[in-house]
Amino acid sequence: MNVIISVGILVFAMLIFAFLQLVPGIFLLFHQYASGKYSKNRSTDLITFFILGVETTVALIFLSLLFILGISPAITHAVDNDIFSWIMSGVFFAAAIALFMFYYRRGRGSKLFIPRRLASHYQAKIPTIKTRSDAFVFGLIAGVPELCFTLPVYIIATTTMNQLGLSSPEHAGLIILFALAAVLPLFLFHIFTHTYNFADLIRFRFKHKSFFRFCLSFFYFLIAIFIIMGVLI
Repeated sequence: MNVIISVGILVFAMLIFAFLQLVPGIFLLFHQYASGKYSKNRSTDLITFFILGVETTVALIFLSLLFILGISPAITHAVDNDIFSWIMSGVFFAAAIALFMFYYRRGRGSKLFIPRRLASHYQAKIPTIKTRSDAFVFGLIAGVPELCFTLPVYIIATTTMNQLGLSSPEHAGLIILFALAAVLPLFLFHIFTHTYNFADLIRFRFKHKSFFRFCLSFFYFLIAIFIIMGVLI
């Protein structure tokens, strides 16, 4: 796989992290509660630790996958095989279709694919968050239900980084970029709350849900194409 294709895969993988909507949706609910319940300084403190939790999850998954690749030559050999690339391209094609069809529930609003019982659990969890550690753990688990879509992205991004033969600092730099991409929407929503109210941001998410769904599906589709190009070129 040449450098241009590898960079293309990594760029679109980062864009996927930036366009996912589950964690931003949970963050908006948490932000609204914390801002209304606590003082400005304390709510900012809790919001910051929630964001740190999200970043930590991204970093831990990448580090775990890199560790597995590093200690297992058999796995490293397997992911360098063309068969693995064809399988991953199929996974990304399937994910592109699944995202377009099922990421958002039918009907009005911007409800996502997760079960309603799980969504209710997240909502019920928010009022129980009172400390930094609570907010950090909530950030850690916020994106777990989305792993059915994000795990292939973690895998292809990790294997691509590994195939590029990057040094440890370069790996660390890319992981930081992925973590920042994942929390970029959270920072933007936090900034926008100074100008817009909660209802405005909810309407924004509803109004643009077709755009987010199309972009996510398109990014998955492009990664699938890049993977195939990496095999054929």
